[in-house]
Amino acid sequence: MHTEGNDLVEPIHAESFFSVSSTGEIHEKLSFEYLDPEGYYREVVSNEDLLSKEIHTLSANMQFFLDQERVEINSEQVKSIVRYTDIFPKGASDVVAIVYLIDFGGRLQIGGNKIQTWLEEELAPYDFEIIWRFPVGTHISEIDSKLDYEIYRDLVVLWAEEGKEVGGYELMEFILPTTALDTRIQGG
Repeated sequence: MHTEGNDLVEPIHAESFFSVSSTGEIHEKLSFEYLDPEGYYREVVSNEDLLSKEIHTLSANMQFFLDQERVEINSEQVKSIVRYTDIFPKGASDVVAIVYLIDFGGRLQIGGNKIQTWLEEELAPYDFEIIWRFPVGTHISEIDSKLDYEIYRDLVVLWAEEGKEVGGYELMEFILPTTALDTRIQGG
């Protein structure tokens, strides 16, 4: 599970965005930023063969790590699946982002719902942020996490700074709204 790039780049930041639908589908955009002073990934993205091989390896590595996690939605285990992986140089800098789109889902219900995860415990190797976007009107009733967090109506923002203990058991409990968001303009 090692690529040549692992020795040439330094991870510096990560962020994740989860979009939760009332149907139970959850879509995640996960982005890792790396300092790439030797230009390894810039070389990879300029060569279709290298890019294809690297994307395949990165996807397989991420799927391996996702398969080590346990995720349950309303006490039923679900599987996270990598659907898309790409590499993005970040402007005129030595920073490169590797982006994954990941899907998982289960059955949500009217009334209380819970998402539980069991992750490997570790010290955060860099700062990271996570945003969970629930359907508009969702009531977040409980969060249990080692991460710092804030609840903003139907959004949950979690974060950790480098060196903080992270992982282990996490829980989010929430109540879905009974109506769907409708932003149609009447008479327009």
